[in-house]
Amino acid sequence: MIGLLIESKPMERDDMDLYLSSKYRLTTIIPLRENPVMNVYLFTKEELDTFLAGYNQYTEFLVSVELAEAVA
Repeated sequence: MIGLLIESKPMERDDMDLYLSSKYRLTTIIPLRENPVMNVYLFTKEELDTFLAGYNQYTEFLVSVELAEAVA
């Protein structure tokens, strides 16, 4: 495994369900020398899983994944 797990804690089932039904804001950067670009995507949980499963962009790198909105 690459990376270091720094925290693991139990959570309530209702909280997990909320995360599963939420939308996520994913931010990436393409560090072009002349004109760097920041891309911001909005995904459902399923779309995020699909995007990350096939994510192998050479120069674009992921800088954050945030909860964008919860769908109750």
